[in-house]
Amino acid sequence: MNIKNSVRFKIVSGFIVVVAPLVFFLFYNNVYSINVVREQVSMNYSKLLTHYVTVNDNALKEFDYYFYRMESDPDIVSMQAYNSLMDDYILAKQKVYNKLVKDIGYYNMIDTFFVYAKSNDDLLIVTQENGRFHERYETVQKHLSQVLNHMAPNQGNWKLIESKEAYFIAQMKDLGSNIYAGCLIDLNSLAKPLGMWDVGEGGGTIIVKDDGQPLTRNFLPVQTYAAIRSQLTPEMRVYQIVRDEMNNKKYLAMGRSSRYANIRYLVIVAETNILKNLPYLQKAIYFLPLGVALVLALYLAFLQKIFLKPMAQLIHGMRKIGRGQFDVRLNESHSTEFSYLISTFNDMAKQIEHLKISVYEEKIRVQQAEFKHLQVQINPHFYMNCLNIIYNLAALKDHKSVQKMSLHLADYFRNLIRTNRTSISLADELQHIGNYLEIQIMRYPDNLTFSIRIEDAYRHYQLPPLTVQPFVENAVIHGYRMDLERFNVEIEAFPDPDDPQHYFIVTISDNGKGFTPEMLHELNSGHYAEKSGEEHLGIWNVMRRLKMSSGAVKIYFANREQMGAEIKIRFPLQHHFGHGDDLVV
Repeated sequence: MNIKNSVRFKIVSGFIVVVAPLVFFLFYNNVYSINVVREQVSMNYSKLLTHYVTVNDNALKEFDYYFYRMESDPDIVSMQAYNSLMDDYILAKQKVYNKLVKDIGYYNMIDTFFVYAKSNDDLLIVTQENGRFHERYETVQKHLSQVLNHMAPNQGNWKLIESKEAYFIAQMKDLGSNIYAGCLIDLNSLAKPLGMWDVGEGGGTIIVKDDGQPLTRNFLPVQTYAAIRSQLTPEMRVYQIVRDEMNNKKYLAMGRSSRYANIRYLVIVAETNILKNLPYLQKAIYFLPLGVALVLALYLAFLQKIFLKPMAQLIHGMRKIGRGQFDVRLNESHSTEFSYLISTFNDMAKQIEHLKISVYEEKIRVQQAEFKHLQVQINPHFYMNCLNIIYNLAALKDHKSVQKMSLHLADYFRNLIRTNRTSISLADELQHIGNYLEIQIMRYPDNLTFSIRIEDAYRHYQLPPLTVQPFVENAVIHGYRMDLERFNVEIEAFPDPDDPQHYFIVTISDNGKGFTPEMLHELNSGHYAEKSGEEHLGIWNVMRRLKMSSGAVKIYFANREQMGAEIKIRFPLQHHFGHGDDLVV
């Protein structure tokens, strides 16, 4: 059917020609306004954040100078000169304590000051939160132990440390003669002023490490940061737009890193908080074109209801009948003409369905029965060999080998008796093969080895049960050579070199006898699955089942260059032989 000559195309085309310019103008105007507001507001937030981080960095630098000045403090010199039991040491220690109490009241950014005399193992600590004195004491002790036992005191950048309830940045300086001074800054105190900014619902402030690990939790919802963390880039110019997929909300993220500490300040602003202040006059621009669009939309809806929808429904039903979907039924229209056409169509489809459905169901039942019958055809001589091995191992009182053999055999049988499955994963199929080969290794402990290599992308691929295993079993039974030092079976799964986007290949290879030229020609002829299957039942079984369930799987047989056989099975990535797959009639 020529679409350009259809009534639907002409009506819709006219509607688009009229409405499209108005819609484009509105869209462009709205996007431009949003971008302008976003740029300006983000620039302001970014400048404020930059200023705040700069002020904090200057304060951190000032604290470095503070500890340099402590080196010449006479009380610190006295603590270096005397023993902890001497009165002069105790007096100097009290003066240092009084100075730290005075300074911590002045430097409200500092959470904890400490001075440690290593020679006397004496730790002096002053903290803003006296109620958590013991926690701060333990945090400082842990920090001192790590720094003094493993490295020199940090003379440059501030070190990030963790306590039971919060993260801190710490600075410590060697004042000489085994006297160390330092301080702790609670990162929550650095983030708190930013948390007072108006950032909208869901927004907030957080301090993170360079790798994105959150260091504060009080000023930004945890779920918001978890949703946007992977989207944040290490370096953003002014701002970055991120989205919370769970709540379908957009945020503007602005970040700045400290020059002296391994931390990064992030301000997350809800986009709705930015756009809510757009002028109301701009919203009024929508009314005029929307009024025109509304009239045209109503007219199009009227045509759609009385003419286009019944026509489309009738055409769609005819196409389904043409594809063999005879269960299609159409809803009758209110228009007299279309009501008659649709009623006649439904009667015709019902009659065709009754004629076809009985034949179709009978074919399905026959094919399902054949499919399950083929799936459980296994050569029973393997069972007898396994029982003989267990008997001999028991006679030799090799109980561990009996246990190992029994476990492998149990897993092997468990996989076989689950005949209700129409598909399993490739990983389960290879596990079943591993059990089979482990059993065979117990038969030939010095003469048989195997290896299985499969890429993770194909482990969950669904395929019919016992698709690969019969080829492995065939290799062991027919390919084994007594003159070989070791018979090796290799199984691999890798992308198809010719079309890696749509196919992958499973290979089964060995270093045994290989195929005879006659057998190789017969297997590759493409008609082997049509034979009776009296010889090489395992190969015939697999080829027959794959032909019944999907014609997209290809099997190639060949001999290796030196010795042995190689089978390649080419699977399509689009088809997974799932439980919902219908059998092909």
